Amino acid sequence: MESLHLAMAEMQSSFTTQMAEFQRGLEQATACNTVATLGAQFLSFKKFVLTSLTNLQRQADLLQQECDRLEMQGRRKILLVHGVPEKQGEELASVLVKLFSEHLSLSLPVDALRRCHRMGRASKTKSRPILVKLADVADRDKLWFSKTALKGTGVTISEFLTKARHDTFLEARKRVGVNRCWTRNGTIVVATADGSHRRITNMAELDGIVAGATTAAPHSDPAAGPSGPSGTVSGAAISKSRRKK
Repeated sequence: MESLHLAMAEMQSSFTTQMAEFQRGLEQATACNTVATLGAQFLSFKKFVLTSLTNLQRQADLLQQECDRLEMQGRRKILLVHGVPEKQGEELASVLVKLFSEHLSLSLPVDALRRCHRMGRASKTKSRPILVKLADVADRDKLWFSKTALKGTGVTISEFLTKARHDTFLEARKRVGVNRCWTRNGTIVVATADGSHRRITNMAELDGIVAGATTAAPHSDPAAGPSGPSGTVSGAAISKSRRKK
């Protein structure tokens, strides 16, 4: 934050100085050198402004990323439980402890759940997710890594991501496919075409992965067709194209 304030102060001082020089040039300019001199000064000032704004934006992005990291760190012990039927006067802590015991074979005392409550407004059509904060990170991780045992029950467990990371995760699912991205410890993991796993936390990093995949695509063998579910050309389309020829 301090570096951002210093950068803004330096830019303000530079803007004031250069604008004053520009104003003096206007007042002292003669008819012969007005256009050439002012044109050069304008281009120099424009370059300075654009460079300063770029640097300022970069520092603002870094500050935003740090705030996001700290917010996610504060959610380290929190999980969201979806699909648990909602009942009037329910004791959520007891409901969850029973659920974890029956389906995940985890015996947790009620006081292991420091806080739990429904999120959002009540709905007649679907149950609201439950936010649960565990007292201990180890218990949180036990729940997280055993969540696959809930398959087929209608209940799922997800991480409580920050808005920026949640938006990035949803966009990643759209761009690379639902089965090729997931979350772990607050980061989004993306499985790339070369089989590697990339960890990202923001849209800019996702854009970089997608751009890299797009750049590499022309090097693939067009006769081979799509190599997986993310392929964009089907075999039927190739056959149709050949018939047209």
